Amino acid sequence: MIKDKRLSFYIDQWQLKWISKLLNMTLRAGVDSALLYIIVLPKNKGEELIPLTGKENDLEKEFRESDSVYAIDDNKILFLGFTTDENGIEIVIPKISKNIKNIVQKDVIIRIGHAIFPRDGYSFYELIHVIQKKLDAYATPKKGLELLSLDKKSQEKSKFNHNNLPIKNSSYSNIFNDARGSLFSKLITMDLELLWDGLHELSLADQTRFCLRLPYNVPLTNILAEKIKNKTPSKKKGIDVKKWIENLIPTMDFEKNLTERKKKQAAVIAKINRLESLSTIPSVAMQIYNVAIDPKSGIDDIQEIIQLDQVMTLKILKLVNSSFYGLSQRINSVKEAVIILGTDEITNMAFGLSLSASFKGPGLEGLIEPKTLWRHSVETALIGKYLCREKKALADQGIFAACILHDFGKLFLIENFPDKYRKIFELSREMQLPIYDLEEEVFGYNHGVISGIIARKWNLPESLIQAISFHHHPSSSESHADLAAIIGFANYLCSIDDQKHSSKITLLLKDHLDILESVFDDFTINSIEREVENSKTIIQDNKAIFSLLS
Repeated sequence: MIKDKRLSFYIDQWQLKWISKLLNMTLRAGVDSALLYIIVLPKNKGEELIPLTGKENDLEKEFRESDSVYAIDDNKILFLGFTTDENGIEIVIPKISKNIKNIVQKDVIIRIGHAIFPRDGYSFYELIHVIQKKLDAYATPKKGLELLSLDKKSQEKSKFNHNNLPIKNSSYSNIFNDARGSLFSKLITMDLELLWDGLHELSLADQTRFCLRLPYNVPLTNILAEKIKNKTPSKKKGIDVKKWIENLIPTMDFEKNLTERKKKQAAVIAKINRLESLSTIPSVAMQIYNVAIDPKSGIDDIQEIIQLDQVMTLKILKLVNSSFYGLSQRINSVKEAVIILGTDEITNMAFGLSLSASFKGPGLEGLIEPKTLWRHSVETALIGKYLCREKKALADQGIFAACILHDFGKLFLIENFPDKYRKIFELSREMQLPIYDLEEEVFGYNHGVISGIIARKWNLPESLIQAISFHHHPSSSESHADLAAIIGFANYLCSIDDQKHSSKITLLLKDHLDILESVFDDFTINSIEREVENSKTIIQDNKAIFSLLS
């Protein structure tokens, strides 16, 4: 059983992996799936109920084989409705409520929260966060709890109607949790005490989540972190703060923005599911990947596949013999490279390089070109490898390939939403805001998450998917926050020159810093400047690589 700060319950590791697998299948199928978190409480205080642990099969009996129930405690359940959308929720909830009643044979109160994947979140933890906010609305029967009684009259009286259930402080809490781009900028530039008065009303988890989104190097970040740590009291009464927030919301068009964002999220997913040019992995890359994961494959198998592509072979040999690796002897064959650098190193390198052909297209004239993205991806890969030089476990998870893929979502957005993406790019410069944050404001997803969705459709390793998806928000990763933080840091180090037009934009957040400090024993804020200089040297010393990899 595992527990971390993002969950309010313990969950079996096998269950978590299986849920992730089903969500993966959902994404490949191009449909929605519903995740429900259910808490069963006795109607009469102190009354004991039959434990639900071990009753999963009984609870599943009225559902499809593809739907799954996970008892995570004697009175807590996760239900995953495969291919169940928002409308299907109205059918699922009464069914599972009826099954619970049949098992416990007593009057019970059932608290239910739900989220739809991928609309409400791309990871299990994001879905749970959405669910937890909805659960807060069901504090008492008066607030919309479904009360199941054994007599039919009471059942009819308490008939479930999801659409009528209130969400406690929905606008109030959402404005801090869901504000992105220009809306987020308005929040963090307001009066500090007023901002803290608003944050003070939120849960500790929501306060922390808000703080992690701030740049690592601005005074506000440290000030808020201290207030959260010390539980600094608010200077205003809660009711005054709520009135202030309620007055602020209309001026920001917040609700309208959220509605548009949800629509665009659906459009993005629909485009990805229909897309052929980006949703089909290059054949050479897929062959390399299949050989890499096959325990029966050996050096000869890897060599044979790579050598089928003469251009690929040349690129690998030139890269291996470059100053980046600094080998004392010259490598003349792929087999020799595999022997010296290892199977994982060469397969990850080959996989990443095989994707270079995908960095083609019209681009956004005068703003961003696929070739520029490819060069940035290679630079990030070189820096990522450098950062992991003493962390073999991280390097073996495919840091080179993950860095190559981290901005792949930008190609998708450029190709499918060119006008909107041009506007985002221009707004980034005009308003001095990070592109990824404006992407989230407009599309509901940033390019990292979109890159991860495409990688998931390719059925790539979970480590790559998580790291790519959350390189801008590593703590959102379910299992590979360390790898995501390193990719985010490498991306930052390679983007310093691009950010010179604005002193306010930084791609490195407190979120990254907290994780990097836990990954690297001697990592501090002072380490960042040192790595900036080291990265410039690495890129300068390996200029020749970019021409040979083009």
